[in-house]
Amino acid sequence: MKKIFITIFCILYFCKLSFCDSLGTTGAQFLKVGMGARPLAMAGAFSAVSDDINSIYYNPASLTRSEKREVSATYLKYFEDVNAGFLGYSGIINTKHYIGIGLTYLQANNIDKRDINEAELGEFGSTDIALFINYARKDLMQNLIKNLAVGSGLKLISQKIDDESAFTIALDLSAYYPANDKLSFSINIQNISYGVKFINDTDPLPLDIKIGSAYKVLKDLTFACDLDEYVIDKKLYASIGAEYWIKDIMALRSGYKFGYDTESLGNIVGLGVGAGFRIWGLSLDYAFVPFGDLGDTHRISFGAKY
Repeated sequence: MKKIFITIFCILYFCKLSFCDSLGTTGAQFLKVGMGARPLAMAGAFSAVSDDINSIYYNPASLTRSEKREVSATYLKYFEDVNAGFLGYSGIINTKHYIGIGLTYLQANNIDKRDINEAELGEFGSTDIALFINYARKDLMQNLIKNLAVGSGLKLISQKIDDESAFTIALDLSAYYPANDKLSFSINIQNISYGVKFINDTDPLPLDIKIGSAYKVLKDLTFACDLDEYVIDKKLYASIGAEYWIKDIMALRSGYKFGYDTESLGNIVGLGVGAGFRIWGLSLDYAFVPFGDLGDTHRISFGAKY
């Protein structure tokens, strides 16, 4: 059965090449901004690690790993006057069916407004919002691939720039497979959509084929890697990360994402470091992610399981 899953894993990976004939730019770029302090401290190498509410964002199928209901909030201090955040809830319908609901936003203020002659016209702002509605199912193909979990996510996306607005929907499809107690794999195809239209122009969404794996070296030490192929943008990112728990109370995390323009931003871009604490069902996580000359970003997440 393990061979069957690995075959599917390879097919999905190489099928992405058929989408790569055209190079273009994509809309709704805020969907690329990672949420959750825990995943970003590991540089986003998280799709096969996720066992908490961050599955809503990184791999809906991993919601099946949750043993309790969970709520979480994340705040991100981005560059200049840009802020972002995430609110989420994950729940258990029964032993095989799981749900997740999340809301993410990114807001930019105090942007200079100019006409075609570069004359100043004041300032404007932009607001991006996405509502996630996720469903996951455990043991859907029990007779074919034991322990395989699958998930899907519907995204309702709203964007507003100055006086113009747009709305679209997108779909995520994912799978999670624990090969054994130590090794796991994941696949997530994100942002399947017909695009987003502003005024008369329609741009495709950033279609991402995310493949991940995680390995527990020790009971409290996990190494992970993710590969993100942004099909339309023709951008490939590889992330590696590690998480180490001390007494199951404090976690130390670090990671690095390869693929950024280090010549322009410096070698430090792509780094992620952070820490987390959990006790009595409560969790607090922090991530520091520098972006070279653009500045540093900070994420803080608070969650509760019940």
